[in-house]
Amino acid sequence: MGGAILAGCAMFASAPPEKVRLRPAPSRLPTHTVSGRTVIATPGPISVAVRPLDPDEVDRYFRRRPTRVNPFQEFEEGITPFSVRIENRSEHQLTFDPGLAILRDNENRGSPAMDVAELFEILSENPSLLQAAQRGVFTGYVVVPSNRNREGLLVFRPYAKDAKALFLQFTSLYTGPIAYPLIFEFEVVPEQPAK
Repeated sequence: MGGAILAGCAMFASAPPEKVRLRPAPSRLPTHTVSGRTVIATPGPISVAVRPLDPDEVDRYFRRRPTRVNPFQEFEEGITPFSVRIENRSEHQLTFDPGLAILRDNENRGSPAMDVAELFEILSENPSLLQAAQRGVFTGYVVVPSNRNREGLLVFRPYAKDAKALFLQFTSLYTGPIAYPLIFEFEVVPEQPAK
């Protein structure tokens, strides 16, 4: 009898909302702080700020760059973009391999960041858009010299509609021989209608 009641309740469960956005989850690590929609990790001599971007923020990001064109304008529903700013305050150079960055959800479904081949796949018909994407997206090995910083996007495929949380994992971030594996946690929440 109890199973029948549970099954009946499941039929009336609400469907996932059509429009959602990401917001930082409350920080559980002493090295992580939240400022607005940005999560900032400051382990040792480095600082990594990660912010999920809405389509209009992606547009503004590319409008500030020399190409002044958003290569993803027609593919907004097909990507999950994050702005990433890496600051290196160590005496060694910092290295980051974006190809090893993974975006996982609460069900452990994951995908790696888009690489050059994937960008080529979706933008090959327009070489200027492909070039703009390659200049603004972290796809190759990133080197940040001592006391410098770098900013770029990490772009992922869309996450599952039923995801409740996303975890952005950096597994290949080093200063000299020291590894700094990082996880940035975000909640998937319904988008509030504009007032």
